[in-house]
Amino acid sequence: MEIFDKLKNIEDVRLLEKIRSLIKNADTSQVYQFEQYELDMLRESEEDIKYGRVISQEDVDKEDLEWLSK
Repeated sequence: MEIFDKLKNIEDVRLLEKIRSLIKNADTSQVYQFEQYELDMLRESEEDIKYGRVISQEDVDKEDLEWLSK
């Protein structure tokens, strides 16, 4: 409920009006339908996490730097 705490503390009326307008115009009637390949990717990701086939963000950043420096 962090967002509610932040909203309660906003004193800028114009900002609150913009937020209200965004929320009012948001189309919440449509539910996103995943494609089969997306569902497959999510299942694979869950299995990777379950079996420890993960890499830390720090290691990813190092690999990126190495790749960019070539």
